[in-house]
Amino acid sequence: MTDAHVPSAAWAALGERGGIAVHSVEVRTLELSFLNAVQTARGVHRRRPVVLVRIFGTGRSGAVEGWGECAALADDTYDTEDVSLAETTLVETLVPQLLRACHEYGGLPAPIHLRDVLGRERIRPLSFAALEMAVADAHLRDAGQSLADLIGSGPGPLPAGAVVGQFDRPEALVERVDGLVDAGFTRVKLKVGPSADVGPVQIVRRRYPELLLQADANESYAGSEEDVSLLKALDGFDLLCIEQPFPRADLAAHARLAARIDTPICLDESLTSPEVVVAALAMEACSVVCVKPARLGGIGAALEVVDHCRASGVPLWIGGMFETGFARQVNAAVASLSGFAWPGDLAPASSYLAEDLVWRRGAAPTTVDQVEPGQAEVFVPRVPGVGHPPDIASVERLTRRVVSLPLDR
Repeated sequence: MTDAHVPSAAWAALGERGGIAVHSVEVRTLELSFLNAVQTARGVHRRRPVVLVRIFGTGRSGAVEGWGECAALADDTYDTEDVSLAETTLVETLVPQLLRACHEYGGLPAPIHLRDVLGRERIRPLSFAALEMAVADAHLRDAGQSLADLIGSGPGPLPAGAVVGQFDRPEALVERVDGLVDAGFTRVKLKVGPSADVGPVQIVRRRYPELLLQADANESYAGSEEDVSLLKALDGFDLLCIEQPFPRADLAAHARLAARIDTPICLDESLTSPEVVVAALAMEACSVVCVKPARLGGIGAALEVVDHCRASGVPLWIGGMFETGFARQVNAAVASLSGFAWPGDLAPASSYLAEDLVWRRGAAPTTVDQVEPGQAEVFVPRVPGVGHPPDIASVERLTRRVVSLPLDR
């Protein structure tokens, strides 16, 4: 891609010609599980339920569908918007609002107009992002265009970074990192927290002096003077960044830490909209931005952040929320834009989920996550839509609840 290409401008043109008559929208909740429990400073995740949105309609060339995936996790240890709340928000609020808009405007709105037609819903960005993804997917499929081509993504493949949870035994941590390095991962993010910070980082850095290494605290420090001194001790380990050490609302504490530490500070949970990103950078609460399309409120919001940070010279990297292979394709397309400084959280879903939605073991590899677990690169999908759609048989088998909402004529 060239610097002249502005991703958010291309996004704004998607769906402006309209042409999709919506018949119904389906909201499904699936039950997936992690291969291994994921332990962070805020809790342990063993299950990975997923909410999917599926739009049914008729476009210029016949029947068309659009898929969206919600990034909300099983419980609220990471975010107040858990799977249960996201499902309720979509079924009771967002999808009915979308269907009313389709009826009033005579077709599926363009993604850029969704915030207006849905009452500028910003309270629950994960739910909104799932619906926006489905709307964009439908428009892209109807137009025969890929998300990657629309926004000007690079060709790929992309190097993938890996995420390592906390371990009770140093030997287990070393074994996990050894396996990742042997598989070709060049960037590893360690989950850290009080009493599990300097020790794990020191162990991994001594073993791998050249490894790209970052630490993610998931808001686990209070922001006290003692915390600042402790985190400053990480300066000696050549980290790419320390991610989200303090509570998400306390940008001032992050700014105080950033002024006293050499390691760059990155924000994640704090960044819930493009406006918050701009404000955090202005007050120097961070110097690195983690881009999570779902947390920011969708693909459009993420592209706004990319445009702003590229213009400001702020390094970016793509984060992850343990998506299935379907939504991870969106992240890959965004991460292949210029301005992303190092490998992001793009490890194949098959490396952390017991079963993925776009790849079944033994199938021929054709999509972004259809690689053997351990391959440290992902491919940028170039098929109509945001990526290859979920496998219907897998979706139906894993579905625990489904609600179908027809267009009210």
